[in-house]
Amino acid sequence: MSLPDNREAHSALTAPPLQRYDLLGPEEELTDFIEKVAIPLHWLAEDGIILWANAAELELMGYTREEYVGRDVREFHVDASVIEDVLQRLINHESLNAFEARLRRKDGSIRDVSISSSVLRVAGRFIHTRSVTMDITEKKRASELQERLAAIVESSDDAILSKDLNGIIQSWNRGAERIFGYKADEIVGKHISTLAAPDTVDEFPNILDRIRRGERVDHYRTRRKTKDGRILTVSLTVSPIRNSSGAIIGASKVARDITEHEQQERAIREANAALTRANSDLQQFVYSASHDLQEPLRMVAAFSGMLKKKFAGKLGPEAEQYIDLTVEGALRMEQLLRDLRSFAQVTLGGEEPVEDVDAGAMLDKAMDNLVAVIRESGACVTRSVLPRLRIHEFQLEQLFQNLIGNSIRYRSEAQPRIHVAAEILDKEWVFSVADNGIGIEPQFKEQIFGMFKRLHSTAEYPGTGMGLAICQRIVDRVGGRIWVESEPGKGSTFFFTIPRQPN
Repeated sequence: MSLPDNREAHSALTAPPLQRYDLLGPEEELTDFIEKVAIPLHWLAEDGIILWANAAELELMGYTREEYVGRDVREFHVDASVIEDVLQRLINHESLNAFEARLRRKDGSIRDVSISSSVLRVAGRFIHTRSVTMDITEKKRASELQERLAAIVESSDDAILSKDLNGIIQSWNRGAERIFGYKADEIVGKHISTLAAPDTVDEFPNILDRIRRGERVDHYRTRRKTKDGRILTVSLTVSPIRNSSGAIIGASKVARDITEHEQQERAIREANAALTRANSDLQQFVYSASHDLQEPLRMVAAFSGMLKKKFAGKLGPEAEQYIDLTVEGALRMEQLLRDLRSFAQVTLGGEEPVEDVDAGAMLDKAMDNLVAVIRESGACVTRSVLPRLRIHEFQLEQLFQNLIGNSIRYRSEAQPRIHVAAEILDKEWVFSVADNGIGIEPQFKEQIFGMFKRLHSTAEYPGTGMGLAICQRIVDRVGGRIWVESEPGKGSTFFFTIPRQPN
C-alpha cells in the first residue's frame, strides 16, 4: 500500500496526533499531555511544511496555531543553509540530537535553539518529523559571557586567583604566573600564605575573617613573596564569592604589582624634598645676596658722589665723567638686585592664595608706587570696573606696576595715555593694559618677555630688562597667559589672563 503525497493526506494521517489510530482512554490522556507539555514540539512534512505544533512551540515563536501550522519552516530560520542541511539529513535517515539553530519570532527577536529530531516512517515512506525545540538563548548568552570573562581573567596582567574559606588556592591565571612565578599546577591546592612576605604572615587570618563576614578588601597595599624569593609591593582587592543560594564559599583576589610604581613614588618624593630644600636655599641666597650686595653698591655710589662734590672742578672733565659713570653703574646694579629679588620671590613663592583680592585696590597701590613717574611724564591712567580674583596681592600689584611703568617708560612724544580693563572670557578674566607709546616690532613680541631682554639701550630707556619677565612668571604661577599686541608708532596692548574661581 502506497501513501499519498498530497498535503491533505498528510493532515489526515497526522492531525490531531495519535488520533488516526483511534486510540481511547490513556492514549487520549497522552495526546492531551503532549499538547500541553512545556517542551516545544512540532512535526514537519518532508518538504518542510509545518504539520503540527504544540502550545509550547507556539508560545516560543509567538504565533497562533492558524499563523504557524501550514507554513514552510524555512520562513522562521535565520540561517537558510542550516534548515536545508537539517531537512536533508533527516531525509537521509539521520537523526539529529541537540542541533543548534537560530529562529526568528513573530516580534522579530532572534532566539537560539537546540533541535533534536527524528523521522516517523511508514513502509519506508517519510511521514513527518518528530522534533523537540529547546530555547537555549539565555544559556548560550550566559555561556558566552562566562567564556568572555574567563578570557579577560586569563589575559589580565594582574594576578587573579580564588581561594576557599580555609585559604586554599582554587584557581590561578597567567597574570599570577607572571607576577609570582608559580605555574598553576605548582600552586593550586596550596595555602595562600605560600605567597606571604616574612613580615605579612599575620595578615591572612584577618583577611579571611573579613571575607567570612561578607566584607570586601579594597586596594590594600602590602608585600608578597615570589617563587624566586623576591619581595613585591602589591595592591590587593579581595571580594567574597557566593554560591547560588547566597552563602559565602570563598574569595576572589586581584593582586597588582606596584613595586615599580612605589619606587617611582619614592623617587619623586625624594626629588621633591631635595627640590624644596634647594628652593629654600636658593631663596635665602637670593635674599641674602640682594641685601648684602646693595650695601657696598650704596657705598660706591655715595663715596663717588662725595668725591665729585669735594673735588669739583679739580679733577677735570674726564675724571668727573668717570665718576658719573661709576655712580650710574652702582645705581643700575642696585635696581637689578631689587628686580632679581622680586623675580625670586615670585618664582619661589610658597602657599597658594586662599582669598580673592580686589584688582581695583591693587591697581591703586601700583599707582601710588608710580606717582612720581606719572606726575613727571604727565601720564593719564584710566580704568574700567575691575573684578575680584584669586591671586596674591603683591603679585597683582606688581603686575600692574610693571606694565604701567613699562608703558610710561616707552612713551612717545605725545602725552602718555594708559587704560586698564578686564572682561570675562569663558573660564578666565582677561586683563588689558593699553597705551599710546612707541609700539613694538612684530619680531620682538616674544623676545621681550625673556630675562634681561631689552630692545633699546639704557641711555634711551632706563631699566634692567626684567620687568616683563617678572610679569610672565607671575601669570604662569596662577595658570594664566600673557602676550602683547602692538604696532610700531601706534602703541601696545598687553594682555594677561587669570583663571576664574567657581562661583
